[in-house]
Amino acid sequence: MAKLSTKDKEKPFILLGAVILGLIFQRIIGREISLFLYLTEIGVFLVILAVMLPVEIKDVGRAFTKLKPTLLALLINFLFIPAFSWTLGLLVLKNYPDFWAGAILYTLTPCIGWYLIFTDIAKGNVAWGIALLPWNITLQVLLMPFYLYVLIGKVIPVDLSVLIRSIMLFLVAPFILAYLGQRVIINKKGRDFFYGPFKTLLSEIKLWALVVVIISMFISQKTIHFMELPKLTLLILFLIVFFLILFLLALLIGRIFKLNYEDIVTLAFTTTARNSEAVIGIAVVAFPGKPLVYLAIILGPVIELPILLLIARLLISFRRGN
Repeated sequence: MAKLSTKDKEKPFILLGAVILGLIFQRIIGREISLFLYLTEIGVFLVILAVMLPVEIKDVGRAFTKLKPTLLALLINFLFIPAFSWTLGLLVLKNYPDFWAGAILYTLTPCIGWYLIFTDIAKGNVAWGIALLPWNITLQVLLMPFYLYVLIGKVIPVDLSVLIRSIMLFLVAPFILAYLGQRVIINKKGRDFFYGPFKTLLSEIKLWALVVVIISMFISQKTIHFMELPKLTLLILFLIVFFLILFLLALLIGRIFKLNYEDIVTLAFTTTARNSEAVIGIAVVAFPGKPLVYLAIILGPVIELPILLLIARLLISFRRGN
């Protein structure tokens, strides 16, 4: 059975530490430093490229060997969740548009890797989970412009030209380069190298590059007033309700459509786990000078990890009870 590595367990707290360091440095400096914005954009591009590199896009049809559960997973991820997230934000975060926009951004993109660990821990259908990866990554790239313009644009004004630039720079370009890079590396070094030492190295680089990105991201922005931080309790409430409702929805849909236990587990984690790295770059470019948007995105994994662990334990207990 898979286990969370020490690095995986510590990741949310490492990212939270990076936020605190960035805020401290920004307060010490006392002004925006635009040079760090360029460092942020370069770092985010590399992080997203590292996230997308291990995902195989070519065999997209494999997921539809399980037609019913695949359609259910895609409908939840790309139809229900955007509408649900926007509505939940309207109820909880309406008076705090920056947090609302960040929360929507964070919840829009399904995870493209981490959820497989939890699927394996809870004895789910890992093979189907892997088959869903190319759909999750492809559809989030294609649908993100629509989501940003229609959903986020109702919360914070969006400059269409800036939006297009951010999508092209932080989703489309890494998507294409990752596909080409994967083909080149596998052809030259083989699959064992790519999915072994190279993937391990990518994981390490991605985490620490993200730390640098977060620190520089907050240094490059205006100072967050500490009086705004107590409002984080509403954001935390939003995230907890979001994850728990999706978990209950997966259980309900699994029962209604008579899915087996393994498929219910995979459905639960592919619809709850989110991909924060994919939207950080978009947020920095599309919403400059709004650090609370970034803070909402980064807080997501801090809340997500313990909830996913709780969901895994609940699913295992349900299985034993049956």
